[in-house]
Amino acid sequence: MNTTDLRQLLDERSGDSAEQVMHHLRLRGVAAKVRRRRRRRVATWAACVLVALGGFSAFALRPGPTPPAPPTTHTIEGFPEYGLGTRVTAAASADFAVRRVEVTLVPSTLDLTVFTRCDRVSDTTAIDMTVTVNDHELTGGTCGAAARWSTWTPELGVVKDRPATFVMTITGARRFDGEQTVAAPIPETGTFGLALGERVPFDSYPLPPRPSGPLPPLDENPSFCSTARCLDAVIIRSDPNDPTLPVRRTLTWKPLSTIDLVSQTPGFLHLRVNDVEIATGEWWDYEQGGHGVTGDQGGQWKEPFGLDPRPGDRVTIEIVPEHQTGDWQVILKPAE
Repeated sequence: MNTTDLRQLLDERSGDSAEQVMHHLRLRGVAAKVRRRRRRRVATWAACVLVALGGFSAFALRPGPTPPAPPTTHTIEGFPEYGLGTRVTAAASADFAVRRVEVTLVPSTLDLTVFTRCDRVSDTTAIDMTVTVNDHELTGGTCGAAARWSTWTPELGVVKDRPATFVMTITGARRFDGEQTVAAPIPETGTFGLALGERVPFDSYPLPPRPSGPLPPLDENPSFCSTARCLDAVIIRSDPNDPTLPVRRTLTWKPLSTIDLVSQTPGFLHLRVNDVEIATGEWWDYEQGGHGVTGDQGGQWKEPFGLDPRPGDRVTIEIVPEHQTGDWQVILKPAE
């Protein structure tokens, strides 16, 4: 994916505390617990903390409440020090009137996550922004999102142990009125910020404490898939006795629209198709959340992964858990 094509969607505004700031950092699937209470199903899933093997991961966002931040109250320019598997090592913030903040980082790793936030914004207003690196466009869209890069094209000039300058610019605002979006003035009060997080080894990341008692069961109708809605969906579940075990299923292939990975404990799920790893979903807390993977319909796996299964082929799906300590499931949704 071309990194300049990323357009982040909406995330809910936050307040001043570390816990509230995580509203700006979380992804669509992470809000599933609250939605589940309303609808008894996981309503939305995201390509969130999803490691695409091309080296870039877009975090698609929707508004929604989020679970608490990891067990630390320390913030850096209003961002929790730890988030989404990273530690924030450089950040800047300013009032909306300033319109622009600049952060220079000497990265110790090229596995970086870019966080943005916009505070004290009404629930019906979205702030538009762009982020550049070394004067090259990196991403843009709605403020209050996160995007991860693990490789960088040469023209961006991001090199380990060399300074790289990231700039966030506020470009406009929009107001939501029912189903319509109209231009709106940029708020006169409030702050915005840019932070850069460097990847942290899983064993070094301050995970939240495990909740007492048994974890709630996974949703019965994940990703809107009930018996009536997804007649041909295939759900692959963790081993009921040991969620750390890999699970393999060989299927008679039908082209897929999406694959949704669902878990409720910290850890990773590696998704492999015919022994080719196409994505890794990540979780950093005990809130049930989902990660969406683009299906193969229209030959979308052919170029990045060398996979082009035909209808009727026998195809092996394998899910390899890592650090998982609870139930998980993977939903394969056929194309219509």
